[in-house]
Amino acid sequence: MKHAASLALTFTAGVGAGLFAIAPLQAQNPPKSAFVIAETHVTNPYGFSDYVRQEPASLAPYRGRIVARALPDSREGAATDGTVTIYAFDRLQDADRWYNSPEYSKLKLLRQQSAETRLYVVSGVVQAP
Repeated sequence: MKHAASLALTFTAGVGAGLFAIAPLQAQNPPKSAFVIAETHVTNPYGFSDYVRQEPASLAPYRGRIVARALPDSREGAATDGTVTIYAFDRLQDADRWYNSPEYSKLKLLRQQSAETRLYVVSGVVQAP
């Protein structure tokens, strides 16, 4: 009986320690943010300006935002022939859902008809300042 009580106490202590340790471990593994980077060479300025005008509304439901859009100021290597746009999303899943959404599919077609684009996703943890 003494052995059973000791085993029960050890088990309870182990569960308690495990529950206590979960929160700090979860805090060490924050969800990964995602950035969509588009290098765009505009071939139809009117169509592309229509795309740019409609773009923010397509991002909002997926917690996406435009961080930067400009001609790059290259420091090393050849700069892209056009504009670079950086989109930020809280999670990689949000970026994927936006890119594959019905709303963006219409805009994607407009962009593809108005510009030559190289688009890629980078995910990672944003470090606090």
